[in-house]
Amino acid sequence: MGQYQHMTYRAITMVRGAVISMVYRKATTLSVEDADPASSLTLMSADIERIVQGWQTIHDIWGNALEIGLAIFLLEQQLGVAAVVAVGVAVGELDFTLSW
Repeated sequence: MGQYQHMTYRAITMVRGAVISMVYRKATTLSVEDADPASSLTLMSADIERIVQGWQTIHDIWGNALEIGLAIFLLEQQLGVAAVVAVGVAVGELDFTLSW
């Protein structure tokens, strides 16, 4: 888990650096009539943070899906067909929790 988080945050940091560089380059090449560079850079910080949070969520979604699939496979290896009951109970509990 630690290695996964390290690699995820490393990728997010690289994307953040690239996006900041692109937005800064665009903001500094705008003419004075088009936009105020100071306000563009102020908005850039909030937008970059939203992008970073989205990247973290995306990585968590595919990572969790992979982890669930692996857990079900390993459970099936130990329990055989009875693993279907355990997965059914877990899905039923999830549905009950989400309905509250």
